[in-house]
Amino acid sequence: MNVTSTTVNILSKQSDGFLIKNPTKTTNVYTFTEEAKAADELKLSQQDQVAELKAFLKDYDMTSISTDELKVVGRRLYESGVIDTNAFGIFISGDGGFDAQGRQANTHVKYNALALFDEQLEDYLSFVKSNPNVGRSQGVPEYIQGMLDANRAINALAYFVNSSRDDLSVDEYV
Repeated sequence: MNVTSTTVNILSKQSDGFLIKNPTKTTNVYTFTEEAKAADELKLSQQDQVAELKAFLKDYDMTSISTDELKVVGRRLYESGVIDTNAFGIFISGDGGFDAQGRQANTHVKYNALALFDEQLEDYLSFVKSNPNVGRSQGVPEYIQGMLDANRAINALAYFVNSSRDDLSVDEYV
């Protein structure tokens, strides 16, 4: 007797990703309104660094960006020492969507990363607050710091994407 067996994987790794509640949100507590502060966040101290960053960012919009694009931007920030591995992980995770095999899904689909990062942080902080034991778990403080750093970095990038100036001059009025 020949018995053929088919195994069906009933455990799927699929996740639709994070649902952004307010996809039009463009400002939050991490929004930069001063070029010098945004430059400090991104560790830019020279005019040529600002010009180079702006040239790199010309093809990106932090309010309409894909996971594929966030990976490129995140790598640039990580390799230049602006963000650490925890914040880099937030960038490359994108919206957190995965297919049934556990591979990132829909990495080409654009979304508002400013709103995504902000809402993910708010939700995670709320979760930790309602589950105090989680906050003391190994790696959680570092993960939260990575989320904070990613939020500040993406908001600083958004400032430079929307700024038309290439210098770090400060206007003083007497």
